[in-house]
Amino acid sequence: MMRMRIAATAPAKSAPAGECSAIKSGAFMLLFASFCVQGFAAADDAARYSAGHGERALLVWQNGRLLMERYREGGSQAKTENVYSITKSLCALGTFTAISRNVLKLDEPVSLTLTEWRNDSRKRRITVRDLLNQTSGLSPGFREIYTANLLNKEKAALELPIVSTPGEAFAYGPSHYEALEVLMARKLDRSPLTWIASALFNPLGIKPGGWRRDRVGNPYFSAGAQLSARDLLAAGQVVRREGWNRISSRVPSSLIRTAALGSAANPMYGLGFWLNRCAPEKDAVECDVEEAISSRRPAWARSCLSKRAPADLIAMVGSHGQRVYISASQDLIIVRLGRGTGFRDPDFLRAFFR
Repeated sequence: MMRMRIAATAPAKSAPAGECSAIKSGAFMLLFASFCVQGFAAADDAARYSAGHGERALLVWQNGRLLMERYREGGSQAKTENVYSITKSLCALGTFTAISRNVLKLDEPVSLTLTEWRNDSRKRRITVRDLLNQTSGLSPGFREIYTANLLNKEKAALELPIVSTPGEAFAYGPSHYEALEVLMARKLDRSPLTWIASALFNPLGIKPGGWRRDRVGNPYFSAGAQLSARDLLAAGQVVRREGWNRISSRVPSSLIRTAALGSAANPMYGLGFWLNRCAPEKDAVECDVEEAISSRRPAWARSCLSKRAPADLIAMVGSHGQRVYISASQDLIIVRLGRGTGFRDPDFLRAFFR
């Protein structure tokens, strides 16, 4: 059974509640046919592609309107899903709020707080920027940090070896963000998740359904948050607006713009977000993020999510096709949640931006 909600004219905050309780197979091909998105047509092929790769939720928001909201395979508006590595992007936004309050600085050496690293000539050079960019030089740490029933992942992260000079190489893995979690915990003298909830989630109305922790209760920063599609839409709005200001909370626009620049080691990734900035280049190569991070030698310098998508497209990416795509120039946010394999960024975006 597939449930859908389409709101072609109503604002997102007042989307109609009517649902189709029974829709025959193949009906989803008509979902995009009833509206056009400024600058491109939202294609039947994109809806078909998403549904064919384990889709559980698909939301399209543009110009102040929720144009489409669809749930399948047990998904629903209220249901939270494991968003996997989208957790990194969420924790990056939480870190931005801490930077805005001078709890830490983007280019400060983390060894000023992580004193265990002071006697290592390379580890003591790692900055907050390096951790957010995944260019710290630390070993990725998949086995050490994601081992089942781990007692203390903070200890595991701090003890990881450094394998390259900080800032010189992009190495995707949990090590950087778990070291960031330790840094935030020590800086704040409390759980960083408590800070993020107060400074970011609560004001945005985001209510995580769960969060992965080790046996002593430390929250993971690299993966394991459980959010609904609408929660992710709210987080995407912060990126779309290039920042966010409230009386008690702030995500500086300068940090969103810095994230959109990527890094010298990987221009496709900046401060927790995947980028499409190389799309206009003549020699640009489309790549799926999940496939690329599994490759030993991806050509990051020439890589993009989609040649057809806007160059300012920013993505939050998680395993099994969990995606949030944001384009400020198109005033657009797409949230896609799923379970399964085979979903590819270039294929979905090629169908959507036709």
